[in-house]
Amino acid sequence: MLLWLKLSGDAPRIGLSEARALCEARSNASSTVEYDPPVAIIECGNSPPDLTILGGFIKESGRLLWRGPLGSLHRWRTMAIEKALEVGRETIKVDAEGFGYEVNIEMMRELGEIAARMGFDIDVKEPDLLLKVYRHGEMIYLALGRPPPKNKWASRDLSLRPFKHPAMLKPKLARALVNLSRPRKSCRLLDPFSGTGSILIEASAVGCTPIGVEIKHALPRGSLQNLRWAHVAGDVIRGDARQIPLRRIDSIATDMPYGRMSGVVGESTDSSLNRLVEEMPDILTDGYAAIMVRERTVEHECDEAKIVEKHYYREHDALTRKILVYRVREN
Repeated sequence: MLLWLKLSGDAPRIGLSEARALCEARSNASSTVEYDPPVAIIECGNSPPDLTILGGFIKESGRLLWRGPLGSLHRWRTMAIEKALEVGRETIKVDAEGFGYEVNIEMMRELGEIAARMGFDIDVKEPDLLLKVYRHGEMIYLALGRPPPKNKWASRDLSLRPFKHPAMLKPKLARALVNLSRPRKSCRLLDPFSGTGSILIEASAVGCTPIGVEIKHALPRGSLQNLRWAHVAGDVIRGDARQIPLRRIDSIATDMPYGRMSGVVGESTDSSLNRLVEEMPDILTDGYAAIMVRERTVEHECDEAKIVEKHYYREHDALTRKILVYRVREN
């Protein structure tokens, strides 16, 4: 099935990789058909996950019904009718974007009339489905998906959490790390540097059982406070990530510590990454790890853990993060 994506403007390539990773993990199919930020088209198997709900840097997604050049504008009306017949009888909302205010309104009116004639109930407040026509440059896309959740990240804001720390990871970035680790439903996801629990919270949100390891005394207790606040059932173990007492983990997602406030005592980030990579084949049951480090951190691989993706995320002028995605095979 072809899916249309509208990606986040601050990291569209990470959003595209998230979508592909989730499709690979949950529908056993993933390939990029078109990528022209903020739009992408991907192939995602016959039972695709809801990328609008799951994605960190994915704003909207839906089944691609039709796409064509701007000059073929008249054709999307007929295509909308034909495709709507395949949808069912759920409530629906229509939307248009990218044509200018007046044309957007006219297209929404016409799409609404088409949907109503086909027997759909129109619901602009709490619809089951969103039928959207979107213009990007000289191309038009018609897609059907679930409406984006309201205030998706506002309810997860770091300022609302009972336990805080200067090195807390933003929810959207934490979610992207989880997704890049190819999490399957009910998988056991490990964060070996779990800090205040941001990655654990997002792992639970996508259906995983989260497990954290943290060496600093105050952080495991504080992260458990944050997990309870987010209604997450997860474990946080006080321990050393260089000697992880766990096996048969399905995915790993972590933000490697660095700096005075979050560094591993007595060891550089380069050395900590080396140790973790060498240890991963004994921990993972044959899966993926998404590890975030500072841009200048020296990369490391071993025979059973190879880097398959690399992404950069500019946090601010003084900090660019590097995300390394490893394919890990058991020893």
